[in-house]
Amino acid sequence: MDTNKEKIRRFTSGKFSFNDYLSVSSLFKSEENNDGLMESMEMEWNETDHTVTNKERLSHILDDLHLQINMSSMEKANVFRYFYNAFSKVAVVLIIPALITIAVLSYLTINSPERTESWAEIHSPVGSRTKFQLPDGTQGWLNSGSSIKYPVNFMSHRNVEISGEAWLDVVHIESKDFRVITPFFDVKVLGTQFNVIAYDDESTAEVILERGKVLVLGKDDKLKGELDPDQQLVFNKSANEFIKTSVDSKSYNSWKDGILIFKNVPMAEIAKRLERKYNTEIILHGDSLKSSIFRATFQDESLDEICKMLSTVAPIEYKIHDRKKQADNTFVKGKVEMWFKNNTILK
Repeated sequence: MDTNKEKIRRFTSGKFSFNDYLSVSSLFKSEENNDGLMESMEMEWNETDHTVTNKERLSHILDDLHLQINMSSMEKANVFRYFYNAFSKVAVVLIIPALITIAVLSYLTINSPERTESWAEIHSPVGSRTKFQLPDGTQGWLNSGSSIKYPVNFMSHRNVEISGEAWLDVVHIESKDFRVITPFFDVKVLGTQFNVIAYDDESTAEVILERGKVLVLGKDDKLKGELDPDQQLVFNKSANEFIKTSVDSKSYNSWKDGILIFKNVPMAEIAKRLERKYNTEIILHGDSLKSSIFRATFQDESLDEICKMLSTVAPIEYKIHDRKKQADNTFVKGKVEMWFKNNTILK
C-alpha cells in the first residue's frame, strides 16, 4: 500500500497523473482494499497542512473530483460517491472522539460545584454587631464573630447558613419557604422575627421566637419543635435533646440594639453573653457564683464598668487581665476572673 499512499497524496494535492487517477479510482472501486484505504486516508487527513483549514482542504479535494466527474462517464461519478463515502467514514472516526470530549466538558462545566453552589457570605467582626439585608428584603443582625451565607440564586432557594448568633426579620413570600441551616438543626419559616444561636464552641444551640411561627427540624429533617412567640427551643449538644420553654424574647434579642437585658438569669448565662459582646473570656470560680440569679440591663457600659456594678450588688471580686500585644501587633483575647468573697453563697 506504500505506493498507493503516494498516489493518494498526489491525487489529494492536485498534482496527479492519469495513471495516478486510474489507480486511485480502482482503489475506491475495490471492496478488498477497504481497510488499507481507510488507513491511508486517515494518515492523509492527519498530515493535512494546518495552515489551511480542513474545510478548505476538503473543498479542494471535492473540487478535483467534481472536475473529473464532469470530464468522465457516469462510472466516474460512482467513483466519486464511493470516495466521498469512504472519506466521510474517516472523518467520522476522527470527529466522534472530539464531539464526545466537548460533550463531557460541557456537562462537567454545567454541573460543576462552582456553578451550582455559588454562595455569598457576610461576616461580623469579633466584638461588634453587623446589620445585613438579603436579596428578598429580609433584614437582620449578626452578633460578634458570626456569619451568614446564602446562595447567589437566593430567590430560587431561600436557604441561609448561620454560624454564631443572628436575629432575622424574614419577609413572607407565598409558596417560598425560608430555611435557616445550622450544624445542629434547621429552622423553617414563612415570615417571622426570631433569634438563632449556633456557636460551635458552646454546649447548646438555641432558637428564640419573637413574632410569627417557626418549625425546628433536626438534621434528619424530623420535626423537633414548633415555636410560638416568646418561646425558646434549646438543643443540648452532649445529650442530643431539645427542650422548649417560655421566655421574654425581648431580653434575648435586645443585643441587636446594643442593649443586654437580664431578667432572673444565672450568672453563667450572663457571663456567656458578655463574652460575645466584649470578645473576652470570663472565668467564674465556684458553682455558687455560676448559679446565682441576677437582674440587670447594660447598654453603653464598658466591661470594667459592668464588673464594678456587679460587685456593688453582690459580694463579687474580680480581676481584669491586661491584653498582651503579639508579634503581629494584634492583642490576645481579653480575660476576666470572678469569684465570691470568702466563698459567699447568695440566697
